[in-house]
Amino acid sequence: MSTDDDFKLPPRHELDRIISLQEAEQVSSLSPSSWKRNHPDKIVELSPRRLGVRLRDALLLKKSS
Repeated sequence: MSTDDDFKLPPRHELDRIISLQEAEQVSSLSPSSWKRNHPDKIVELSPRRLGVRLRDALLLKKSS
């Protein structure tokens, strides 16, 4: 039996993976509302009620500590 977690992207495509806004918040420290307000061009609409961003963008916009 296979699950979605079994699928792995090739390493060269891993940064193009789309993650949820909640995951992006953990990676970048930017809240979902900050993503929507300040970076709407980076948001990918997965369905009418589900949004995500590319892992590459979340890493690039990471807040410095």
